Amino acid sequence: MLTDLVVQDLGVIEAADLELDRGCSALTGETGTGKTLVVAALGLLLGSRGERTLVRSDASEARVEGRFSVPPSHPAIGILVGHGLVEPPSEGDEAVEVVVTRTVPQASRVKESLRAGRCRVNGRIVTVGVLAELGAALVEIAGQHEHQRLGRPAQQRRLLDAFSGAEALSLAAEVAASVRRAAEAARTYAGLREGEQRRARELDVLRFEITELEAAAIEPGESAGLIAEAGRLANAEAIAVGLSDAIEAIRGEGGAEEAVAAARRSVEGLIAHSPVLGTLAGRLESAAYELADVAAELTLQVGAPDPALLESLRQRLAVIQRLERKYGADEAEVLNYLRRALERRAELEGAEGDIERWGTERDEARAEAERLGTALSELRRAAAPALEQAVTERLAGLAMGGSRFEVHLKPAELFEGGAETVEFFIGTGPGDTPKPVTRIASGGELSRVALALHLLTTTGFVTTMVFDEVDAGLGGEAAQHVGRSLAGLARDSGVQVIVVTHLPQVAAQADAHYRVTKAERGGRVVTSIAKVQGEERVAELSRMLAGLPKSAVARRHARELLELASS
Repeated sequence: MLTDLVVQDLGVIEAADLELDRGCSALTGETGTGKTLVVAALGLLLGSRGERTLVRSDASEARVEGRFSVPPSHPAIGILVGHGLVEPPSEGDEAVEVVVTRTVPQASRVKESLRAGRCRVNGRIVTVGVLAELGAALVEIAGQHEHQRLGRPAQQRRLLDAFSGAEALSLAAEVAASVRRAAEAARTYAGLREGEQRRARELDVLRFEITELEAAAIEPGESAGLIAEAGRLANAEAIAVGLSDAIEAIRGEGGAEEAVAAARRSVEGLIAHSPVLGTLAGRLESAAYELADVAAELTLQVGAPDPALLESLRQRLAVIQRLERKYGADEAEVLNYLRRALERRAELEGAEGDIERWGTERDEARAEAERLGTALSELRRAAAPALEQAVTERLAGLAMGGSRFEVHLKPAELFEGGAETVEFFIGTGPGDTPKPVTRIASGGELSRVALALHLLTTTGFVTTMVFDEVDAGLGGEAAQHVGRSLAGLARDSGVQVIVVTHLPQVAAQADAHYRVTKAERGGRVVTSIAKVQGEERVAELSRMLAGLPKSAVARRHARELLELASS
């Protein structure tokens, strides 16, 4: 349950600290004092949108903090543990304290407004989504326009499922998820089938190109080598003549070999006269050997022209150049194209398997959705008569005796909401033919129907229920019954009930009464919240009854309401 709510700089509320207890608590006050802002503050803690317009005009930011006492076995504990926000409770723990904080900045620029989602749970920063998940498990808020929501088909389905129990609520969520999954699979499958012919054509082209490129077996840098070799072969005859002339100059008559040999012999003949000439003779001998070696190498390089080999090289070069014109500027780009083509072929061939896989996924999701939808339909059909009777009886206690509530289930093609439509009908008097609740002319009657449904469909999971002026349009005996029902809900179910009301009959039934007042202080309007007891409570009820807190008649009536509530 909510034990403490601290609000700072939110709308007309400069600072307020609301300490709450179990049972039913009523918030009252003049119109415009800021009662609904208390509900808005609680909504921020539950993940609602943090509009900067909520921030007090002279403040840099609004701040809201709520303290909750949560039983260890409550589903919210699983959410908290799952997000690492609390340690798993130990056996014997009575309650886990959870502190939720939310700030909303007075942002003047879009970038600054992104800070509006600054949220903390037990001091740790979390997303607004985590707040919403946690808030849905802790608190349920029924707003003053709840009777308008009642006309929505989705709300009527939700209320029937909530009355059916946790299994129906779980099944409803699973049905919606399965239907969405089936629809997504069907869209993907249809898209794949639609592109099947296009993929087949693309695959044919890719397979031809890959075959052509793999057959060519191009190597990086190959064309440069081919060009050089072809150039050499094209000049083979001129090269052979030049090499032959060089060999003749070395080995021929009067050539370099003979000249070096003659020089060596002359020098060797002089060594006896000058020993130092031995070294030069050795060098001439080495020169003779080098000339012989060069001549041998040149002889090996002399070969006959090979026109067939030259033609083969030119054809290979033509193949490479043709592929470069089609697939890239050089061998590297051609090979890169081949790599991409292989990857794309694998992707397209894999898509053929994807078609079958998505078709299977679609069929399985549809079958699962139909199975779940059938189970949900059975629960709804079983719960509908019980809800009809319970609402009819509850309406009698809300001064609508003789009313008859009906739940109409009509089979429909499976959709996210199930395998049938759910529509609530109401006859508001004896002999009145039931008609859709959206056609009820009286706002007061519709409010009571909405309230009766809320009282009956509390899931038992939330620890706190907030009713924000759900009694709008009511008065007299009906208001008295509403007050008793809300107090009874808190007493019988153990759920903490907080009700914002203008009706003294409702406020008098509450276990605790808080008055919201507004005053001007230092040129600013300031709202404060205080618990009223004894004569202060009598005075507040008198104000609500007659607008005159000091009226003796009104005060006597207020005391009667309090005595009636305690009897």
